[in-house]
Amino acid sequence: MTPETLSNWIVPDAPLHPAFDLLSAVHKSDYLRAYFMHHHGGGYSDVKETRESWLPAFERLDANLNAFAIGYPEQRGKWISHFHRHPLHGQSYYLDQPTSARANGLRHRWLRHCRRYLIGNGAYIFRHHTAFTAEWMRQIHFRLDLVSDALRLHPARDPRDAPGHPLPGEGPSRYPLPWSAICADVLHPLEYRHRGRFLHGVPTPNLKNYR
Repeated sequence: MTPETLSNWIVPDAPLHPAFDLLSAVHKSDYLRAYFMHHHGGGYSDVKETRESWLPAFERLDANLNAFAIGYPEQRGKWISHFHRHPLHGQSYYLDQPTSARANGLRHRWLRHCRRYLIGNGAYIFRHHTAFTAEWMRQIHFRLDLVSDALRLHPARDPRDAPGHPLPGEGPSRYPLPWSAICADVLHPLEYRHRGRFLHGVPTPNLKNYR
């Protein structure tokens, strides 16, 4: 899939969110991985080295019909999303529920403790059109709806744009979408909510230079 061929993969009755073209390259990637996992299913991997076959992981997911997905175990507590630091439009959220940064800080500490239930965000295989992937897309659209007006005023100016990101000659960016707002900030809480329906078995990619 390339920007030129993206339209070939878009489902006719499920267009991309209207704010898609305003997103940074990183956030476009985060959006499309969710879109592809929901509408098409299959495997996703970051650009990281993997030397083992994924075939056993595909076969294990096929054999476990109750599972939504299979991935590798989340490796470190520090890689659990820092959603408590990422307000949207001045308001802290836990998924789509308004909350406080303090309450989210406690939730973050709990998810770090319970990371054995989670899969890493760098490589996984999902069934398509499950209750999980539908909710994943709904949560992302909820968040994009919240910041759509701000995105129109301050679209991405850099592939890795984020609030406060330094723009050469312009100062801190006013782009409104935090770094992991439509990826780990959604995935980790949802995975915990549906704990027990995620398998471990995808080969862990080389995370040596993971950021």
